Amino acid sequence: MVYCNRSPARTSRKFAWLVVGVVALMLALPQPMARAAEDGFRVYTKMGKFADVDENLRDAIAKRGFVIDYVGELNKMLARTAADTGTVTSSGKLTPFKNAHFVQFCPSKLTHEAVNTNPYGIANCPIAIFIYELEHEAGKVHLGYRMPVSSPSKKSTEINNKLKAVLADIAKEATK
Repeated sequence: MVYCNRSPARTSRKFAWLVVGVVALMLALPQPMARAAEDGFRVYTKMGKFADVDENLRDAIAKRGFVIDYVGELNKMLARTAADTGTVTSSGKLTPFKNAHFVQFCPSKLTHEAVNTNPYGIANCPIAIFIYELEHEAGKVHLGYRMPVSSPSKKSTEINNKLKAVLADIAKEATK
């Protein structure tokens, strides 16, 4: 006869901690694209050069008659302010990005429709599409945007759907 020194209660506690650890690990790992959609943004990924995808993005915006108002150099801002804020990455770098910025523009016709339908449509303006490349994943470029702020109004929803389609078209063209 073989006896085990472990009590059932002790084994159950160990199993419970194992389950908690596995769930915590699953939550910490990157989630699929569907999660991004739930969180209010979309992200597309392309293997290639950051500069090429950035140029594709700017071309896709201009091709639709939109004017780029501003390019925010997020990576440069993070590097410039890291020491002042005491926020460096776990690897000791000033930023997790190799490259990162956002391109801001306004699709004026859609903006006029949105704010004339509901003044809260201003919450969707300006439009910004972000583009980044992580330091540890050079050559993998991510491009994305925030989803338009929803509204209970049927007309506002129609306008937001037009805006979603424009953003998706721009992102797909830039990452094809």
